[in-house]
Amino acid sequence: MQTAKKAPANFREKIKFMGPGVVLAALAIGSGELVLTPRSGAQFGFALLWVPILTIVYKSVFSEGLARLTIASGDDVFAALDWLPCPKHWAQYFIIIVFSLDMIGYGGIALAVGSSLAGLFPSLDIRLVAICATALVPVLLYAGSYDFLERIVVVMCAVLIAGVVYTLFQVPLPAGQIARGLVPNVPPGSVPTIMGLMGWVGAGTTTLLYSSWINEKIGKAENEQEYRSWISTMRMDCFASYTLILAISFAFLAMGVATLHAQGLVPEKQKIMSILSAMLDSVRWGRETFLVVAFFSMFSTIVSCMDGKSRAIASILKGMSPRFENKLKVYRTVMGLYLVVMIVTILLGDHQPGVVINMVASMNAIVFGLLGFVLLYLDRRLPKYARCHPLAWCILFAGSTVFLGVAFLKHVF
Repeated sequence: MQTAKKAPANFREKIKFMGPGVVLAALAIGSGELVLTPRSGAQFGFALLWVPILTIVYKSVFSEGLARLTIASGDDVFAALDWLPCPKHWAQYFIIIVFSLDMIGYGGIALAVGSSLAGLFPSLDIRLVAICATALVPVLLYAGSYDFLERIVVVMCAVLIAGVVYTLFQVPLPAGQIARGLVPNVPPGSVPTIMGLMGWVGAGTTTLLYSSWINEKIGKAENEQEYRSWISTMRMDCFASYTLILAISFAFLAMGVATLHAQGLVPEKQKIMSILSAMLDSVRWGRETFLVVAFFSMFSTIVSCMDGKSRAIASILKGMSPRFENKLKVYRTVMGLYLVVMIVTILLGDHQPGVVINMVASMNAIVFGLLGFVLLYLDRRLPKYARCHPLAWCILFAGSTVFLGVAFLKHVF
């Protein structure tokens, strides 16, 4: 637990403290948004547009709950898991296992990074590029500085936004189909895709890392007044983050519908980025712009993921035993282990980034449903002024129920 920095007194100061949401957005965009939403558009047109919208509403409320928990208690969510009425540390062990399994999915994202550069330079070997890009991450993050991470990610997001703004306005947007996609509908064979979208659009279980970044940047509010100042800042941060995620999700879904759905193309295997970039062949520099955007967005996702998960596990282990007191050393060790997991996935992944990502994303949807109920329980342990609004409580409860319900439907049908 650490004391908070001085709370921002005005709008300008609040803007300066925004940043964890940008890191979260960068992490989210390179997984669910860039890979899963165009595939959804290619398979089902705009019929599943409602899924990312409702998912992002749910996850924005979930993230706001993480912010309230972190600022009011001074603990990140991983330390707060010890508040659960169960054997000590069991929930932290569960999170470590889930995060480690997640890294298989990020090996799939690394393959997609290789695919994006291979689209620009066809002579490159996808696996070699993926391994080199992944190995570069621990070098960039060796110092363990959160501020440095934030600066890297902001630059990459700027490239991403510029590219998406350029390409989105080149694609037709049929208003009628979009309107019909806002109405919940489950086309035949779409449940696995829905689970994948729910799991990783707006980030998967890695959303929990938002709590670590807030704890690193802010700490604990000393009183109710400080808490209210900080939480209003983090709500702005959440709103900006999820607005960006929603806009990018819609943009990539629309690109998939406009250029792949009519041809019956579903991007798979090692050509996933080449096929996705072909969406924009008719746009001047569209294909090249997409591939550059894809590289930066997915690479920033790997950077954010490796940092956040290593930072979180270092914090968890420090709370378990004094042997792990040196957080920087543990942080670097965990990054090294995760690097090995990702490289093994790259070597054994059979050039199937889309399949690997969707499989892990589906697992995330189940875990997310459970975590929503956990967050509701932890919320009861906060001071009254920091507890969630009844509307937010209802959204978390309903969203978590739906996540688990869809998982049940997938296995039944």
